[in-house]
Amino acid sequence: MGVRELAEVTVIVPARMGSTRLPGKPLADVAGKPLIIRVLESLGSAPGVEVHVATDSPEIAGVVESRGYHPVITGEASSGTMRVHAAWRLLGCPGGWVVNLQGDEPFAGMDWVRALVGAAGGGVSTLASPLAPEEASNPSSVKVAVGSRRQALYFSRSVVPWGDGPLLRHGGVYCFTPDSLERCVRAGETPLSRRERLEQLAWLEAGVPITVVTGSWNTLGVDTPEDLERVRRLFS
Repeated sequence: MGVRELAEVTVIVPARMGSTRLPGKPLADVAGKPLIIRVLESLGSAPGVEVHVATDSPEIAGVVESRGYHPVITGEASSGTMRVHAAWRLLGCPGGWVVNLQGDEPFAGMDWVRALVGAAGGGVSTLASPLAPEEASNPSSVKVAVGSRRQALYFSRSVVPWGDGPLLRHGGVYCFTPDSLERCVRAGETPLSRRERLEQLAWLEAGVPITVVTGSWNTLGVDTPEDLERVRRLFS
């Protein structure tokens, strides 16, 4: 995908201090730099792409701004996508594509953005990569079942689909059109999305199609202290 096709892309990285499993996660040290800065540096830059950090924390905003990046201060939000939506509104609802890149993905790259924009169409696109068998029982590794047309059928912290065969790990990144972002926000929460703690299940219930781009994406999100130590070892 060329530079022209990446015109009008707004990447918004939600980051909050109050993570249940790893409080203060965005500012956790990773080989001498805060995790949120590692995410931004790994993402890089490209013509036509704006990158912002959406946060309700003045501390995170100050660190981000001191490194030359642009924070957007939002209020409280029930999910990362709700925070992205609030920041997008504060930015003036720019057109084009909106990419929600979780602030705990330190191996992100602009190739992620290109792949997502190329697959988004009029709905939502996201990434998935092969899941190592030893990670199958880990609830921090979100699994996705994908149909024959690359459409997501279900997301779960449990093993889906059941039985022999490869599993796919869902990566914490989405691409929306302005319309699909509004539809996902209107979907709110459902009993199923609340039970699995996966907001995208509410989108599926609302009839929003989610296209899954599979590949060897290094979607190694940091959700737990063990994840953080693993990322630290990889960087050092």
